[in-house]
Amino acid sequence: MKPTSDHASSARNCALAATLIASIVLALAVLPAHAAEPADDPAVKLAPVEIDGLIETTRVRRDQNNVPHIFALNQHDALFMLGYVHSQDRFFQMDLLRRTFSGRLAAVVGEAALDQDIQFRTLGLHRAAARTEAAMGEEDLAWMQAYVDGVNAWIAQGILPPEHQALELSSLEPWTIVDSITLTKGLAFGLSFDLDDLDRTQSLLAFQAAGQAGGFDGTILFFEDFFRSQPFDDALSIPQGAGTTSPAPAVADADPSAKAESRYLDATAMRLASSVVDRWRAIPALSKALDRPDSETGSNWWIADGSRTDSGFPLIANDPHLGLDTPSTFYEVQMRVRQGVDAPLNVFGVSFAGTPGIIQGCTPSLCWGSTVNALDVTDVYQEELVIDPMLGLPIGTRYQGEVEPAEIIFETYEVNQLDGMLDNPTVADVDLLEGGATLVVPRRNHGPVVAIDPVDPTVAFSVQYTGWGPTFETTFIRLLSRARTIEDFREALQWFDVGSQNWAVAQTDGAIAYFTSAEMPLRDDLQNLMAPDGGVPPFFVRDGSGALRHEWLGLDPDAMPPANQALPYQILPFEEMPQIVNPAAGYILNANNDPVGTTLDNDPLNQVRGGGEGLFYLSPGYASGFRQGRLLRLFLDELDGDGSFSFADFERFQGNVELLDPEILVPHLLEAFDRGTAGDADPALAALAADLGVVEAIERFETWDYSFPTGIPEGYDAGDGVGGLPAPGAAEIEASVAATIYSVWRGQVVQAVIDGTLERIGLNGFGPGSSQSMTALRTVLDRFGALGGNGASGVDFFVVDGVDDPADERDVVLLGALLSALDLLASDTFGVAFGNSLDQSDYRWGKLHRITFDHPLGAPFSMPPAAGFDDLDPNLPGVARQGGFGALDASAHSVRADGPNEFTFGSGPARRFVGEMTPDGPIMREVIPGGQTAVLGSPFYGDQLELWLVNETKPFAWKPNDVVDASLTFQVFMPAAAP
Repeated sequence: MKPTSDHASSARNCALAATLIASIVLALAVLPAHAAEPADDPAVKLAPVEIDGLIETTRVRRDQNNVPHIFALNQHDALFMLGYVHSQDRFFQMDLLRRTFSGRLAAVVGEAALDQDIQFRTLGLHRAAARTEAAMGEEDLAWMQAYVDGVNAWIAQGILPPEHQALELSSLEPWTIVDSITLTKGLAFGLSFDLDDLDRTQSLLAFQAAGQAGGFDGTILFFEDFFRSQPFDDALSIPQGAGTTSPAPAVADADPSAKAESRYLDATAMRLASSVVDRWRAIPALSKALDRPDSETGSNWWIADGSRTDSGFPLIANDPHLGLDTPSTFYEVQMRVRQGVDAPLNVFGVSFAGTPGIIQGCTPSLCWGSTVNALDVTDVYQEELVIDPMLGLPIGTRYQGEVEPAEIIFETYEVNQLDGMLDNPTVADVDLLEGGATLVVPRRNHGPVVAIDPVDPTVAFSVQYTGWGPTFETTFIRLLSRARTIEDFREALQWFDVGSQNWAVAQTDGAIAYFTSAEMPLRDDLQNLMAPDGGVPPFFVRDGSGALRHEWLGLDPDAMPPANQALPYQILPFEEMPQIVNPAAGYILNANNDPVGTTLDNDPLNQVRGGGEGLFYLSPGYASGFRQGRLLRLFLDELDGDGSFSFADFERFQGNVELLDPEILVPHLLEAFDRGTAGDADPALAALAADLGVVEAIERFETWDYSFPTGIPEGYDAGDGVGGLPAPGAAEIEASVAATIYSVWRGQVVQAVIDGTLERIGLNGFGPGSSQSMTALRTVLDRFGALGGNGASGVDFFVVDGVDDPADERDVVLLGALLSALDLLASDTFGVAFGNSLDQSDYRWGKLHRITFDHPLGAPFSMPPAAGFDDLDPNLPGVARQGGFGALDASAHSVRADGPNEFTFGSGPARRFVGEMTPDGPIMREVIPGGQTAVLGSPFYGDQLELWLVNETKPFAWKPNDVVDASLTFQVFMPAAAP
C-alpha cells in the first residue's frame, strides 16, 4: 500500500531536498537570451548547457512535478528540446517501444521476446514507417528532424539508463525519423488494428456445425444470442435528429446472418486460423487485436457549452484509457515559440515520448481530447499462394486465376544472451516459413501474409490494413500545434489517416464540436448493398481469390483524390463520418460507444449512405455502453437537479464507480428471491431463498447504490485526499461488501448461463468475451417474457434437472449462482483474501480489486515496490483501488473472475484532464498515473500516482507568469561554441 506515515512523507521530502541542494551547488549565472527573468523568480537556476544542434538559446522551466515548459525562439529549437527532455526522462521507454514495434526487442531483452519480434517484423510497422518518411513533405521532415536531433544530442552525452545496464548493454543506438514514425504507427496500430475476423470466423463455423448436429440454427445462435453487435446499453453520442446525417434502413437481405456462409474456407484454413489465434493470444502486445470490439478498455470524454455550465464557459473532460504501466504512457509538456518567423506556437498537454508534438491538450484558445473509435479498417483474406518448385518458397498469390507477384523480405533476428557479458547477441535460427521470410502482397495495401500452413503452404492468410502504407499523422500533429479554432482543428484532422478517434473540441469563444477521424475504406460488396454473390460480411475472413466482391474499391481513375488522402483506395468521405458542431442539447458524450446508432438493432449492415450509395458501415460493434450509459444518467440527473455543470462536477464524474450492469441485473435477482419466498414456490427455488447467506446478501443488494469502493483502510477511493488514507465509513464498507458479492455472483452466473449453455451444445471454448457475454445475459433475461428462457435460436439457456417451469429454472440458476458465490468466497480459493470467513462483512472489495503499475523489467521498477508503494499483501499483489468492470472510472477485469487475483486490472485513465474555456484561455487541471521521470530513485518517478489513485488533479500552468510562479527549476540551453 501507499505509505501514509509522517516518516514516509519525510523521506520523500528529504529526497527532493537533496536533489534541490545538489542543483543549487551546480547552479551558475544564466546568460540572458530572452526577456529578463523576474527578480522574484522562485526557481532553482541550474547550470547552463551547451548543445550541438541548437540554433538559438532556449530555456526550460520545470514545475513542481518536473513538467518541462520549453521557451524557444524558433520552432526547430522547441522540437529539439522536446526530443532532449523526452530522452532525459524516458529514453528506456522510447527505446523499448521502437524495438517492440520494429520487431527488434529480443536483441535487448532476450529470447522471451523472439516470437513477438517475429510477429511485429511480419506485420511490418517499420516498413510502413519507411514508406511514410519517403512520402513526407519538407515541413514534416523538418519537424521530425529537429526532434530527432534533440534525442541524439542527449544520447551523445553517453548517459546509460539503468535498465540498459541491467540488460548488459553498453551503448545506445542513435534515433532516426523512422523510429519516431514507427512509434506513431505502433500506437495507432494498437488502437485500430484487429484480427477479430479470424476468431469470429472460427466461432461462426463452429456454431453452424453444432447447429447442424444439434438441430438448431447455429447462425442465428451466433448473431442473435451470443455475438451481438447491439450494445448492453443504447446511449449514443449523437442521437437521431441531433444534427448529423442519419442513415436510413436499407433492404432486409443485408442482414449479416443471411450472408454468413464462409463456403470458401476449408478445414486446412480453419486449422491455420486456430494456430494464428493461439499464437497471438500468447503475446500480450498483440492479444488485444483479437478482442476488439468486445474489450471494455477505451476512453471517456464529455463536453458542455456555456449554456449548460454554471460559469457560462464551455467545459471539457477527457480520460483516455491505456495500459497503466511504469513509466506512464503520457508525458506532460509545453512548447512555446514567442517571437521570430515561426511564431506563434504555444501548445501544452501530453505527448508520447519518442514522437514530436502534443497529442491531447490545448492551445491558448482551443482544447481537445479523444477516445478510440472502432472503425473497421482491417480485413483478413484467405489466399492461395503460388510456390516456386525450385526454392520451395511462395513467390506470389493467385487472384482471378492469375499469379500476382509478392515481395519477399528475408529477416534476421538478434537475441541478447543475458549471460553476464556486455553486448553479446546471437542470431536466432528461424525457419523461413515461420518468420524467417516475410511475404508482402501489394494488392493488400502492401499487407503481409501473417500465416502459412506448414502442411499445405498454398494456404495462407494475409491482412489488409489502412496503416501499411504512408500515412500523415505527423502533419496532423504539426498543424494541431497552431490550431486556434474548431475550423483549424477540422482542417488538421484531414491528415489523421489511421488510428481512428472520436475527438472532442472546445473553443474559448464558446463553441464545442465532435469529429470522427481516420480513413475508412469502401468495400466493393458493401457498395453494392451486399450483392447476392458477396459472400460474408467484412468482419469475417474474406475470399482473396477475386471470385467474390471482397476487395477494397480502387481509386476512380477519372477523379483525383484529395491531396490529403493517404489511402490508395476509395474512402468514406469525411462529411459522412459522425460529427456535430454546437448541438442544441449543449453537450456531447463519448465513451467508445456507437456514436450514431448503426448497431442498436443488432445489425451493422442495414443502413444506407446518403443517396443510396452503398451501405453505411462503420464497425461490427462498439464498447457495450456500460460507461456511456452511466455517463448519460449522470448528465441527466445533474440537469434535473441544479440544471448546470461545474468544473467540480466534471471531475466528480471521472471518479464515478456506480456500475451500470448491477442496476440492470440485480432486479432480476431480487425478483427471483421474491418468487422463491412465495408460498407456492418450487422446492428447489424455495430452498435457495431460505438459505441464510442468500437472505443476507439479498438484503444487502436491496439497499445498495451499485457503487464499488474499496472498503478497507489501505484502499484508494475518490475523495480520500492525499497525505494519509482515511478509515472507510460504514456506508462505504456496506457498498464494498455488496460489490464483492455481486462481482463473484456475476462470474458464477455468466459461467452458468453463457458458458454452461455453450458446453451443453458442444461449443465449449467458442463463447464471447466479457462485454458480449453480459449483453447476451441481459438479452435472454429481457426476452424471457416472450421466449421463456430460450434464445432466438430456440436453444434453452436455463436447464435445471427436476424443475419444469421455465421461470423457476431461471430463478434457480440466478439464486444458485449467488449461493455458489458465497460458498466460493468462504472457501480456500479466497482464503488468502478473506480467511475462509463466513461473515459477509469481511468481504471487502479492495481485497480483490487491485492494480500493479508494471514495468517491463518488473521489480524494482514496478509500482509497487517503487516510489514508496507496497503490495496489499505478499499473496495479494498491487494496491487496492475503487472501480470494477464497466466503471466510468475505468478499471475493468474479466466478468468470469473467480479467484482472489483475477479481479485485478491493468488499464484505465492514462490521463485525467478537465478544462474550462474562459475568454482569457483555458483553465486546466490534469494528472498522470505515475510521474514524468522514468529514472528509478528520482523524486518524480511516481510523484503523481497518489493524486491519481484518489482522483485528484493538479493545475497545469501555461501562461508565462504562471509558469514562472510554478517553477521548481530553470535552465538555459545554448548552441555549442564552434571548436
